[in-house]
Amino acid sequence: MERVLTVWREAWAWPENEEKLYRSLLKGYKPVLHLFCGKSTLGDVRVDRIPYPNVTHTIEVKVDTRLPFKDGEFDATIFDPPWINQYMLWTAKEVPRVTRRRIIAVTGHFWWEPAKPHRHSWKLSKILVLKQVSPATKLCFIYDRKTRRLT
Repeated sequence: MERVLTVWREAWAWPENEEKLYRSLLKGYKPVLHLFCGKSTLGDVRVDRIPYPNVTHTIEVKVDTRLPFKDGEFDATIFDPPWINQYMLWTAKEVPRVTRRRIIAVTGHFWWEPAKPHRHSWKLSKILVLKQVSPATKLCFIYDRKTRRLT
């Protein structure tokens, strides 16, 4: 009988290779907002509802919650929301509001895109399918703000 080695890691933390991927996708962007950050050290401002050691802001998200940041305050935002529909809808409204250049949405089998009125300001640059980084396959949506053309 073949032995299978199970590798355990602390909850609410990405594996090292996954964190490295996200870090490379955010290279050159500053400041970076990391929403639902868990125990990750990625980002300049790290927000979660639980005050983990690296969290810089705690927040309780409700349907009408507005992030305590100005419009376009962050060059980039990365988030990995709890897989509950209300968070997906909420991020579709709030994340594009506070982000200037790049959005990275990490989800589990769920499509994510900016909501109106932000939808036309962003283009989907890449979709990555992340396998063997967690028990479930993840989707990673990378949106970049469309550049405005002079007319």
